[in-house]
Amino acid sequence: MATLGETGLGQSAAFTGKRPGLFASKSVVGWLVFWFAIALFIRLMNLTAKPAWMDEISTVMFSLGNSSRFIPTDQAISLDQILVGLRLRPDANSADVVNYLLSENNHPPAYFVLAQGWMKLAQAIIGDPKGYASLWAARALPALLGAAAVPAAYFLSWLSFYDSHPASRESASREFDESKSASSESTSHQSVQSGAAATAQPHLIGLTSAALMAVSPFSIFLSQEARHYTLAILMIMASLCCFTLAVRAVCDRTALGWLLILAWVVINTLSIAVHYFCGIALCAEGGVLLVMLVRQCLKSSSAWRQAPWPKIYVAAVGTLAGACIWLPILLNFYGSPQTTYITSEQGSWKFWIDPLAQSVVGWLYAFFSPITNGFGWQGITIIVLTSVSLLLLYAPWLLRQLRLGLQFQWTQPSLRPGLLAIGGFFAMANLLFFLICYGVGFDITRGHRYSFVYFPSIIILAGAGLAPFWQGFAQVKLPFIKQFIRGRTFVATVLFLGFLGTQVIVNDLSHLKFYKANRLVDFIQQNSTLPVVIAVDSTISAQPTVIGNEIVSVAWEVKRQLDADPTNREWVSEPQFVIAERNLVTNSDPRIQLIESIKGLPRPFDLWVLNMDPSLDSEQCLQPSDNSGTMGSHRYTHYICKQLSS
Repeated sequence: MATLGETGLGQSAAFTGKRPGLFASKSVVGWLVFWFAIALFIRLMNLTAKPAWMDEISTVMFSLGNSSRFIPTDQAISLDQILVGLRLRPDANSADVVNYLLSENNHPPAYFVLAQGWMKLAQAIIGDPKGYASLWAARALPALLGAAAVPAAYFLSWLSFYDSHPASRESASREFDESKSASSESTSHQSVQSGAAATAQPHLIGLTSAALMAVSPFSIFLSQEARHYTLAILMIMASLCCFTLAVRAVCDRTALGWLLILAWVVINTLSIAVHYFCGIALCAEGGVLLVMLVRQCLKSSSAWRQAPWPKIYVAAVGTLAGACIWLPILLNFYGSPQTTYITSEQGSWKFWIDPLAQSVVGWLYAFFSPITNGFGWQGITIIVLTSVSLLLLYAPWLLRQLRLGLQFQWTQPSLRPGLLAIGGFFAMANLLFFLICYGVGFDITRGHRYSFVYFPSIIILAGAGLAPFWQGFAQVKLPFIKQFIRGRTFVATVLFLGFLGTQVIVNDLSHLKFYKANRLVDFIQQNSTLPVVIAVDSTISAQPTVIGNEIVSVAWEVKRQLDADPTNREWVSEPQFVIAERNLVTNSDPRIQLIESIKGLPRPFDLWVLNMDPSLDSEQCLQPSDNSGTMGSHRYTHYICKQLSS
C-alpha cells in the first residue's frame, strides 16, 4: 500500500487548491496494477477444483446456444447423451442463446450472449476433442470480470471522494483538530497527524478499496463460478459512478451534463439485461435521491424544479422505460419452480430472524470467511475455533474501527457527498431487501450471492473507513486487552485476513458453494458394487423450466473423473442416467416414468434416485439398510435392482 508521500499526494499537492487527476502519480498506477494482478491470480487459483453445480450447468448450456430439451427424458441414456447440452454447436448463434434462455430460464440474456463468444474462443484454443465445454473457460470469464472490479473500485472511490472544492479541505482539517481533543476515542487513536496528512485523499481511499476488492472472499466466491454475478457487479459500479455524480450535483446544486444522463440510462438498462436484481440497486439509487429531494423541498418549495433535478427526472424515466422491456418476461416466471425455493414460511420464528442473520453474514463475507467444511473431531474443532475467533472477536473489533474511521471521514466536508451517496445506497438497498423478505415473503438473503447488489458499496465504505488508519491514526487498541498496534498494521491485518479467507474459498473449505456433486459421485462409487443407474425427477410446468440440470451436474462430474483417469476402476461400467418427467401440464407420474425407463436394463444394477423415494418393490428394486440420506446437498435414495422373477 502506498504511503501519502509515495502516491505523490503530500501536503503541497493536497492544499494548493489544485485537484489531482485520476492517477496522481506513476506509483498509484503501479499499486493498482499490483492489486489487479493479485486479484486475477487468486481468482484463477484452483479454478476447476470445485464441481459445477446446477446453476452453472444452466449458464454453460445456454451460453453455448443449447437447450435442456436436447436431453432425452423418460428413458435410460448414456453419459454422452445426458451431456449433449454441454457440447458446443458450431452453427449456434446469439439468437439461439436468447431463444432457448428466455423459453426455459429466468435470467436476462446479456451475459449469456457475451459468454457464447468467449466459449467459442476457448474452444478454438483449448477445445475438447468431442466438443464438450471447458469448465475452466466457463469460470475464467467471471474470474477476469471479478478482477476487473479492482480498478473499477478505485475509479468509483476516486469519483465518489474527489475534492470539487479544494478550499474546504483546510477548514475540514481545522474542524478535526478542534474536535479531536474532545473525542472519547482519544485513548485508542493516538498521535493523529496534522490535518494535511490526516485528510484522506481520494487516491488513498481508492487504493484501499481496490486492495479490499482484490482479497474479498465474497468476490472470490462469485468470481469462481460460471455465472453472471461479476458482470452484474461491474454494471452496478458503473451505475454508482453516475449516481455519485448526481448526488454531488444535488449537494452542490449544480447542473448535470446530458452525456452523463445518457450514459446513466444506457448503463442502467444494460445492467437489468445482465441480472434482474440490478433493478434493486437502481431502486436503491432512486430511493436515496428521493429522500434528498424531499429534504430540499422541505427547505424550498421550488427545489424540485431547480438544477439538477429536471435531468435526474429524465434519467429516471429513461431507466424505467429500459426496465419495462423486461417486465413481461420477468412476470412470466413469477411463481415458477425456479423461484419457489426463496419463498419464506410465514409464521415461523425463522421468518423474522433468518433475513437479519443472513444479511449480517453476507456483509461480513466481504472481509473474511471462516472454515465451515470439516470432517471428524479435528474438522469440527477447526470450524468452531475459526468461527468463534472471527465472528465473536475479530468482527466486532473490525466493525468498531470502521465506524470510527467513517466518523472521522464525515468531518471532512469534501468527502460527505460520497459518503452520503455510497452509505445511503447501502442502507437503502438493505431496506429494499428486508421489504422483499418481510413484505413479499421472498427470502432473497437466503442466497448469499444476491448480496452482489450492494457488495460494491461495502467495499467502498470500508475503503473510506480504513484510509485514515493508514495515514493518520497511529495506534489502534486491540480487543479485550490494553495493547495497541499501529494503524497501518491494522489495515495490513484486515487485508491479510481477507487473503486467508480467499484461500478458504479457493480450497473449498466454505459452505458458500452449496451443491457439491463430487461428494455424491464419490459416495455412489464407494457404495455400489454393480453397474450404476442415476435417476432424478424433473418438474415441467406451463412456465419456462430447465430440465435435469441437477443430474447433469452429477454427470459432468462423472465425466471429469473419467477424463482424469480413464482406467478408473471405481465404476463397474460407465453409469447410465434417467430423467423422469414430473409434468404438471399432463399430470405425468415420475414414478411410472422411472419404472418404464429401467424395465429393459440388464440386471442386477445399483439405482440411485435423487430428490424422490418411490416404492419400487414391484420391480424387484429393494432398499439396503442405510438406503437414503443427503450427500453434497443432494438428497438420494439407494436401490439394488435384482433379476425380475419370471
